[in-house]
Amino acid sequence: MQTIKHGLDGLISELIALEKMQLPYAAKRALFWLGPHLRNFHAREMANVFRDPVPYTLRSVRYRVDPEWLSLTLRISEDGTLGQTPADYLEPVFRVGASTRGTALTTRFSRRLQRGGVFTPGTHLVPITGARHAETRRGRMSQTVYQAALGQLRANEFAVGKQRSRGRYFAIDRSSSSSTLQPGIYREKNGSISRLFALLDSPPSVPRLYDWRDASIDEAIDQLEGRIARILAR
Repeated sequence: MQTIKHGLDGLISELIALEKMQLPYAAKRALFWLGPHLRNFHAREMANVFRDPVPYTLRSVRYRVDPEWLSLTLRISEDGTLGQTPADYLEPVFRVGASTRGTALTTRFSRRLQRGGVFTPGTHLVPITGARHAETRRGRMSQTVYQAALGQLRANEFAVGKQRSRGRYFAIDRSSSSSTLQPGIYREKNGSISRLFALLDSPPSVPRLYDWRDASIDEAIDQLEGRIARILAR
């Protein structure tokens, strides 16, 4: 969670006495304006930095204004399923100091298959979107594939798993010694098979693409003083 604070000394020194009396009101108004502005700013920036981000990501920024202390707090939403909130899955791709890579989040899909005994605990599934029998949408594995795999692998009794016309799904765990196939999830269709998900022993690393902290501070500084000055000039 990032708290943004900005000194107004440079602006205050140029104000006349009456404007100085109005400054707390103007600063409060500016902060209440700045919160939604930063939320929209990050939505635009994330849309440019990340590949086809979902609306859940773009709407993840939260803000709170404390009018008494004239402070603005920004954070990423922690609403949602435990371990799968926007704060969880964005943390690995936010820049932190000199670190250039973070550890990818283990998905609900992987955890459900582990709980169902399909795969060894601690493993990580990575979609292979270029596989022959993959079905993708906007560069991502289709939800139809996830649901069909869960259903046919008996990891989710509510998933659709009986549509054999869409192909048969089967899994090879890393503990299997009877198969020459690499670990992962396969789809058999029209007499051929392809691996749709690779099974790794540990989560892969992902690049830290977005400078959430510095972008917030820079945009706040760029916007805040000008907004206060416009309010005082009314």
